[in-house]
Amino acid sequence: MAAGSIIDRLSDPALVAVCADAEALPRSILSPAVLVPDQWVALIERVDGRRRLVPAGEEPRPQRDEIIVFARNRAIKVPLSVEGAAADKHDVTLTGELLVRWQARADELAALRRTLLDSGQLTVEQLAERIAAAGAEPALQRFLRENPAARLVHEDVREELEGLLREALKRFLFTTGMTLEGVRALRCESFSLNRKEALERETAARLAGIESRALVEQAALAATERRLNHLSGLLEKMKAAAGTGEDLQWRDLLPSLSPGERGRLLESLWRISPDRQVAAALIAVAGNDCLWFDPERIEQPLRVVHLDDSLGGLRSVTYCPQHDLLLVGAARGVWTISAADGSALAAYPVKSSEAPRTGFNAAAVAGDLLFASHSQLGVWVWPLSAPEAGEPRYEPIAGTPKTIRAVVPAGDRVLFAADDVVHMLALANDDHELSPPAPAVIQCLAVDGRTVYAGGTDGVLASLNIDRPDGWVPLHRATSGFESIVLRHWSDLLELVIPAGSAGVHGVYPQQGIVARLMESTVPIRRVWASDDLLVALSENRDRLLLMTQDAPDRRGREILIARMLGRSIQDATIITTTEAAEPTENASV
Repeated sequence: MAAGSIIDRLSDPALVAVCADAEALPRSILSPAVLVPDQWVALIERVDGRRRLVPAGEEPRPQRDEIIVFARNRAIKVPLSVEGAAADKHDVTLTGELLVRWQARADELAALRRTLLDSGQLTVEQLAERIAAAGAEPALQRFLRENPAARLVHEDVREELEGLLREALKRFLFTTGMTLEGVRALRCESFSLNRKEALERETAARLAGIESRALVEQAALAATERRLNHLSGLLEKMKAAAGTGEDLQWRDLLPSLSPGERGRLLESLWRISPDRQVAAALIAVAGNDCLWFDPERIEQPLRVVHLDDSLGGLRSVTYCPQHDLLLVGAARGVWTISAADGSALAAYPVKSSEAPRTGFNAAAVAGDLLFASHSQLGVWVWPLSAPEAGEPRYEPIAGTPKTIRAVVPAGDRVLFAADDVVHMLALANDDHELSPPAPAVIQCLAVDGRTVYAGGTDGVLASLNIDRPDGWVPLHRATSGFESIVLRHWSDLLELVIPAGSAGVHGVYPQQGIVARLMESTVPIRRVWASDDLLVALSENRDRLLLMTQDAPDRRGREILIARMLGRSIQDATIITTTEAAEPTENASV
């Protein structure tokens, strides 16, 4: 085996370890140096039994008749999978990952060679088979048999299962030199249990519905009123409760409704709930212009703010309600504009000689700092009071990652997406944490408390706990990738407003597992913005906007040919909101 070929093989992500003789590496002084790659370690075993380690970045230089072993010097994810019957006879499928490692010590690597490298190499698949045969599979089967399905599916049993596997694999771990670091991404599923629980929930919901309707009839309505009239009375009562402090919650109402009624309620929820954040103006950016529109009369812009070319063409716009600012991302920096009167307040440039092809795609204010994301220039941060003092907080290296976007504040941190990973930057220090990889490249983020929601190029809407980022939880799959997520709260109910391609605009309710259509569309939708009283959607071609107010008679948005109006397509938009709904006037403006 040639030196190049053995070193090239180490780039295979499925390879765990490989063993070769000294002839596999060049010995001529004219041959280029062969170094142990990053994240690998080498063991040289001499004919007299002596051994030496060669760390990454150094040249092994084995002698004739010596053996060289390359092993990964990092944690290795080994898949687990077993099917069986639980203690209550429900079918259960258990999947997960074992996190294992070989320490960079001669004894452990020698044990690896003796026990697992009989074929000259070891892959993740082969390692999984050896671990299963060494006792993991019988231990997992026994674990399923000794526990009821409900406990396996709904409770966190990782710690218990990890202890069981350590005991079952004790001899194997000792003889192979392998260290078991833990169990990750554990998931238990049961089709028969899901059917049973669904039937129980349906039965309970029907009983609750019967009881709820009877109580409502006795307390509020005449005996002759139909069920939907009961619902109407409840909704009016809940609207009034916002001002009276009555302890009424949407989630208390939903279980008493049929699935169809829940869908109809949720798609109309924004029409009947008290307004808190209502639209004052719609802002769009195109070319070097920032345009103000009255949402009630969008036929012509109310105001056009032209920004000079010092920062390049405009790419994005975000409304910052805390400071009543518009954050306008350009090719080489960020503008701040007063949302009250449209005056340009400051320009925040980047210190870079690079001529970027794109621009800052998102910006956010956290504390007294301005953050912005750019796929080519990375994530930059400026003190709000010092526009010239910007510095990169994160930069791509040699074009990697390819996409950097969606910077958002999250309490004591700022989040952004780089390809399929969310980066979490601490505001108080230089701490920088990473999420587990998402299933696809992330295009948009939103944060609610300690939960981050992400939309990817694969159309999957997923969530992640910031404090315990064990893995992404899929919530909904759209027909295509989408570029925005808007959070709206209706009392105790969280609504995620997302574009749904040719299906229009959807509302996803993660706590209830329900999806409702909020707006229909004749063209595919790529982005959406929302306030409590307004939905605005952007077409796939960026040539038209669809607007729908809460008093619209149906789910069809009013179509505005924005590209025809302006003579060019728009890059981005945002909604300026106010906490008080104002009556429209003849000369409504920002």
